[in-house]
Parts: sequence; C-alpha cells; structure tokens
Amino acid sequence: MEVVKKAKEMKKIIGLLSALSSPGIGLVLIFLGLAALVVLFVFMPFMIFSDTDSYKPQTTGQYAWMAPVQLDVDGTAYVWPVPTLDRVSSPFALRDLFGTTRMHKGIDIANGAANTELQAVYAMAAGTVTLAGAASGYGQAIMIDHGNGLVTTYGHLSTQMNVSVGDVVSKGQLIGAIGQGIVGRSTGPHLHFQVELNGVPVDPLAYVFAPGTEMPNLPRELGYQSLNIEVVLQFLEKRKSALADRSLLQMIDDAGRTKNVSPYLLIAITGQEQSFVPRNNNHASEIIRNPWNVFGCWCKGKGAQLSTGESAQIAANTIIKLSQDLPVGRDPIQWLSAKDNPRGYYAADNGWWIGVSKYFKLLVAGSG
Repeated sequence: MEVVKKAKEMKKIIGLLSALSSPGIGLVLIFLGLAALVVLFVFMPFMIFSDTDSYKPQTTGQYAWMAPVQLDVDGTAYVWPVPTLDRVSSPFALRDLFGTTRMHKGIDIANGAANTELQAVYAMAAGTVTLAGAASGYGQAIMIDHGNGLVTTYGHLSTQMNVSVGDVVSKGQLIGAIGQGIVGRSTGPHLHFQVELNGVPVDPLAYVFAPGTEMPNLPRELGYQSLNIEVVLQFLEKRKSALADRSLLQMIDDAGRTKNVSPYLLIAITGQEQSFVPRNNNHASEIIRNPWNVFGCWCKGKGAQLSTGESAQIAANTIIKLSQDLPVGRDPIQWLSAKDNPRGYYAADNGWWIGVSKYFKLLVAGSG
C-alpha cells in the first residue's frame, strides 16, 4: 500500500511539472515575474528615500473659490450696499410672491418704510455701470459689472441716481438711493440686491456681511503668532523653497498680524497647495505671488494679478470666514475644508487638512 501511495504522489508531481512546462503557463509565469520586477524598481526608491514631510499638491481648481466664499482682490470683504440698514427682509430662497412660487434671486434689505426710503446705496465692489435706469420688475435699477463674471444688481431705486451707464465706480462709492413707496414690482420700499457669478444668481450673503456681523476672530490656536523668520528660512531652505526670502516672509507675517491669523498656518497651506514652491519649478516666480491659490489658481484671472502680500491677506480672510460656525469638538483646520461647513471649503480633497496640520505643527514646533 505504501508503494502504491508513493507512486500516486509521484504521478501528481509529474503531472504538475508537466502542466507548468506547458507554453501557456510558462508565459503567465514570465509575465508575473516581469510585473514583480517593475513594481520593485518603480516603488522601491520611494519606499527607501521618500521625504516623510512630502505631500502631493492639490490639482488647480479644487479650492475654496469653487464654494461661495468670495473676497475682493484687495484682500478685504466686499461692501454691504446699505450701511444704515442691517435687516434682510427676504432671503435668497424660494418664496411665494404674487400668487406663484418662484426663486428669489437676491436678498431684500429693508426695515419699515420710514427707515428705508431714500437710504443711500453703495457699490459692493469696483466695476463698470452697465444699467442705470428703468428695468422690468425693478422699476429703477443699477447694474455693475465687476469683471471675472461677477455682476451686481441694485433694484427698486429712486430715479435720482449718482451714476450713469459707462461710469467706472470704486468699491463703496455712492451710486443711488432706495426709492419711495412702491417702485416696480414690490410690496413696499426696499433694496433688492442681487449677485450673479458667470450669469448664475448666487446668495449675496456669501459675499457681504451686514453691519455688526463682520468676520469673527479665529480659534485661539490659529490666531496670530509672531513669525520666527530665521527659523522658517532654515525650514524652507531645507526644502529648496522659493519662499525662503525674508521680504516674502515679512509680507506673510504682516498679513497674519493684520488679520489675526497665524502666519505659520499660512505657510503650512503653501506646503499643501504648492509643496512650498520648489525653486526648480519653471513657474516659481509666478507661484510665489499666489501660493495659496486664491481665486482658484496663481495662473489665471485675478489669481495671477496679485502680489504675495495681497494673496496672503486674501488667504487669511478666507481662513477667518471659513472658521465661522466651528462646531464644538471639531478640529479647526479640518473645519476649513469640511464639506458640511456652511461657508464653503478651502479644498475639495478630504485629506487636505491632514497635510496642512502636519506642516503647521512642524513649523510651530521648530520655531518655539
């Protein structure tokens, strides 16, 4: 029996060897072997020599500017159009009006006829007047094109206007006044304030703050800390960063101090967004002017027209605005890119905040 058993086992081994020696199986084994060698040679250098501080920069266009978090190019908030009135009498939402349900494409600002009539109206931002006069539904209205697809409309105004079609106005410039009584299709005196981006109405309250509701202070751990420029220079030099320049770092520190935002957080964001802008990048001299990718990208539109100091201030204001409504127990950096943040988010990548947090901790610890 033992001899028979061994003979059967030997027969199985011979059969297996015969199968492995067939042309089809041989080709499969050769393919698998080559694939293993490719994987080994491609990934082994990264496993051995990778920088534990390295993070892949975000893809252009995945930033807070896709969400309704907008700030003017000078780094300050846009202007509330009626500084004497802070009450929104009708929001940007579906509403029943004149017997039908329709989308209210702007907000109405009013506080009773006596307090509303003839109140001065100001331009939200600089731009060119494209309408100043009669407008269907609005009675009298002013429309201003601010460039880059941003347009504002001010409806139910007095016929006495301070601007004409073709005028170039500055931010905060007086343009007119709210009309008296019923002007156009309305139920009483009010300003209809509408904001459109690329032809699509958006919530004006994502752009402007009513008086008394300005940007709040940041969580304490993200507030301003004086930048240790010498230490940060060493940190950036180690990474061969184009940001390793005292004048640039002073601009970042000035922006942080002015806005009460940690300059270390601002620099940490450049690490995640642009890998601290390596000097060998062909566009390094352009990227350092906007390494936070404010207005979507350093490469086009408003984002390509900024200085480092200006983009740092805009990034700081964005951080402040996104920090509102921070829930108890939530990480304040994670909240900046959380999809449930009602103010928008800085980056679409769910892992963005992990990289920013790591760089922030490294910078603060090294400068302590």
